[in-house]
Amino acid sequence: MKKMEKNIFLLEIHFFRSMITEHFGFHIGRKEDFKMNNVCDFGAVGDGRTKDTAAIQKAIDAGGMVFFPPGIYLSGTLYLKSHGGLELAPGAVLLASPDKEDYNADDFCVQNSFSVQEKSSGAHFIVVLEQEDIVIRGGGVIDGNRQAFYNQIWEEHPQVFKLTDWRPGQMVYCCECKNVRISEVELNNAPYWTLFLHGCERVTVHGVRIWNDYKTHNGDGIDIDCCRFVTVSDCIIHSADDCITFRGNDRKLKRKQPCEFVTVTNCILGTRCNAFRIGVGEGVIRNCTVSNVIIQNTRTGIQVNGRYSPTSEGAVIENILFSDILMEVKRPLAVCSDVRGVHDQEIKPIRNLVFRNLNGTASWSSLVESNHRGDIRDIVFSGVKLKYRGGEDVEDGPGLIYAEFGTKNAPAAFHLANAEKVVFRDTQIDWESDSPNWKYGIMAVNTEITEINSGCDFGKPVNSAENG
Repeated sequence: MKKMEKNIFLLEIHFFRSMITEHFGFHIGRKEDFKMNNVCDFGAVGDGRTKDTAAIQKAIDAGGMVFFPPGIYLSGTLYLKSHGGLELAPGAVLLASPDKEDYNADDFCVQNSFSVQEKSSGAHFIVVLEQEDIVIRGGGVIDGNRQAFYNQIWEEHPQVFKLTDWRPGQMVYCCECKNVRISEVELNNAPYWTLFLHGCERVTVHGVRIWNDYKTHNGDGIDIDCCRFVTVSDCIIHSADDCITFRGNDRKLKRKQPCEFVTVTNCILGTRCNAFRIGVGEGVIRNCTVSNVIIQNTRTGIQVNGRYSPTSEGAVIENILFSDILMEVKRPLAVCSDVRGVHDQEIKPIRNLVFRNLNGTASWSSLVESNHRGDIRDIVFSGVKLKYRGGEDVEDGPGLIYAEFGTKNAPAAFHLANAEKVVFRDTQIDWESDSPNWKYGIMAVNTEITEINSGCDFGKPVNSAENG
């Protein structure tokens, strides 16, 4: 296990110091790289009422960067081109049109998708399809105008807005692109996901601020799907759904590839859902790091699921390091073969995950739940320090399935099932709650715990059983 931790640490140092360098093209995005076109010179008005779509697209098609001075530029779908992009000055707002006819068709490209269940179309505000050397930067705002599509509180579920029959899909859609840099812009009010990176290589997202109303359906922040060599840094994301995801859904891509060599650092995240979701799809997610992150007022800090859809075979998830994370959450983390808990179906493996220096407060159990013994293995908790509160909603009894879409809270800080080679080092639980429902530090069923070192203090007993 120590060798495995060392290998992941070396991965963190090596891949993100040497691979993401000028050798891989990350000298793009400087002001001198591309010519600059002022969008107003192409007829854009910027009054928030006139539709500037044609003028903006004309400026894009002229090549190079398109500069937006202060103003509100109302537009439908825009298609960015290689060796250029958008620069929004402070005070400039690129506002999505409220009209369906101003957006692309669902079938505009073979990679595109939509969700009938989520009432999300395949329409996008910004499209970057099979392009390279793309820059989106500046101190301005890209606004998805969510409230134009749905803004009424759902009486039956007042925590969310009520959906209408149509809404755009991912606001910024980058698919099978190379050399993409998005920096210092605000991405707000997405009707669905905010920034979708699908099948891209060599992407930098830096200093981006994302805000979506907590009542937004599926209001993800950044979705990184089957991308390679990606850095996300110094971002502030407040989203209604997952803040950042690593996904492995390659079914519609022309070029199949794993989601790998991704690093997230120095970010502040908050959501009513998951700060991080790792999983979704049937591909491979591997060799990623997350570090120096603050998670505020969030349901689950880190959600790792091999299988999300009941019709999916799930994704292989391996070699992921989470370190130096401060969290104020209900559930610190969950590593599960299936979002619906332990079932009999065969699931692809989840292995070699390290959680190091996680600190914060919690009121729900952390979970490691495998479908079959060995599907989840080589999980290390090191320097984890959590203060536990609550306990009123703990459930304990035969037949309970603890999962994201199952029973929420076990009577222990850690609930483990059917996992192999789980290690605890210097892990400490401070029980601020005096609820009698909290019974154990660790509750393990059919699980191999290979180490609990002398630096661990769970404050309550460790309970291990061969079957539940």
